[in-house]
Amino acid sequence: MVDLERKNELELVEIRGDIKLLSEKIDVIKTNDLVHLQKSIDFITKLLWGVGFLILGQLVVGMRLALWE
Repeated sequence: MVDLERKNELELVEIRGDIKLLSEKIDVIKTNDLVHLQKSIDFITKLLWGVGFLILGQLVVGMRLALWE
């Protein structure tokens, strides 16, 4: 009976350790990896807005040339 209790106690300690390790890994993912992904997405968004404005500018020039000349 004592051996079974000791074994269960050791397993609980191991499980708690695993949970703490998983918690630390989740914190690393949230603070590090997600920040880098957000920066990449922000850059891509800015790039797409820039390309969109360039296309809009070319359309305006084309319309101006087609209507006034």
